[in-house]
Amino acid sequence: MQKQIKEVSIWGGLIIECLKKMKAVALQGNVIAKQELNGVIVLVEGNSDVDLLFRDQQRAQSGYIDGLVGPHSKAELSADDIANDQRIREANEARWAKESAERKVIQDQKEREFFAEISTCPTMDRDEAKWQEGIKAQKGDGYGLAVYTYAEYLARLMQKKMAEGYKLEAVADECSNKADIPCGISGFMYGCAVSSLANCWKHG
Repeated sequence: MQKQIKEVSIWGGLIIECLKKMKAVALQGNVIAKQELNGVIVLVEGNSDVDLLFRDQQRAQSGYIDGLVGPHSKAELSADDIANDQRIREANEARWAKESAERKVIQDQKEREFFAEISTCPTMDRDEAKWQEGIKAQKGDGYGLAVYTYAEYLARLMQKKMAEGYKLEAVADECSNKADIPCGISGFMYGCAVSSLANCWKHG
């Protein structure tokens, strides 16, 4: 009699740990546990070898194989399997390298345009003592200093827009996106930058 397939939702931790928990569910209920793990549908039975399932889940995630994984994977990959995996791996790496190079060209152009624009912006209107105190507090930490670099870019861009007659709230998002071009800040860093502007910037 064919076992029932039971859809499960087990998250947290490593994929291999999820597979082990799926096997426990399968054993307890005498079912086949089914779940999507990083885009790969995996079936696990009570007597499945989770190490082999993990191997094939990773292969499927990398695009080496298609379709469902499990409930039973073959113990050893054939020479053809290994050669196919290698061929796809090399094709993926070549594609990633090409895409990375293309992104760099685009990013470099955006940064050239940004620095051309920032060179036309006024210097930041700020309480210099508070500003330097904030920078000193970073103790040379690159993460913290990047916050101040971004905040200064943002302030100067907004000052230029305000000098052109725009209201601060109307240009804040646009300037924020531009200031991020050479910085690549996180959401937390953005919050810190806004806080530093509120503390030091004369328009904040």
